[in-house]
Amino acid sequence: MAVYLNTMLFTFLALFPILNPPAMAPVFLQLTGGIKEPQRNHLAALIGLYTWVFLSLLLVVGGWMLKLLGISIPVIAIAGGLLLFHSAWKMLNRDPRLSESDKAELKTYLLDKAFFPLTMPLTAGPGAIAVTLSLVPRGPVWHPQTLASFLATSCGIGLAALTVFLFYRFGTKVIRRLGPTGEATISQLSAFILLAIGVQIVWSGLRELIRGL
Repeated sequence: MAVYLNTMLFTFLALFPILNPPAMAPVFLQLTGGIKEPQRNHLAALIGLYTWVFLSLLLVVGGWMLKLLGISIPVIAIAGGLLLFHSAWKMLNRDPRLSESDKAELKTYLLDKAFFPLTMPLTAGPGAIAVTLSLVPRGPVWHPQTLASFLATSCGIGLAALTVFLFYRFGTKVIRRLGPTGEATISQLSAFILLAIGVQIVWSGLRELIRGL
């Protein structure tokens, strides 16, 4: 049981920094500034739900897709870890928010485009996709332990998606309480955690590749 709780927690810690709801909540609030609060709250719920469903489906079918393409999970893990490391490094050195032109372009899609572009790629972008693929459980698909690992990983994805909903839904109150300094601190801490997780994922992939030689 402890193993699956650790899997769920690791999944959450891997995805939370790359989804980065504290940094993206102000972007969401700015993009939805022209709609009423009930609509914005509904949109936040849809984005949270779509994030969980999208990444969970990717977790299930991603492994089979990689087999069809002849790409091994350890290679994806290394690539995802390197991408995380690169993203974290950029986050530590500059503001991860969208540019003004990106915000203006996305505003036109608010009410009828909850999945694209507000869920993907604004919330669950290439980094989240790479992380999810790198977290695909190893082992025979129908083995009870593998199925339990899939469930634990999906629960971790659900926790990360829940934080997206909470920050988007209550973003105004949260950001007002945090202030600019608090928001910047959480973003920097998330980036550092992401950096460490990227190194861990790369090391796990390298270890599996070496073991298979």
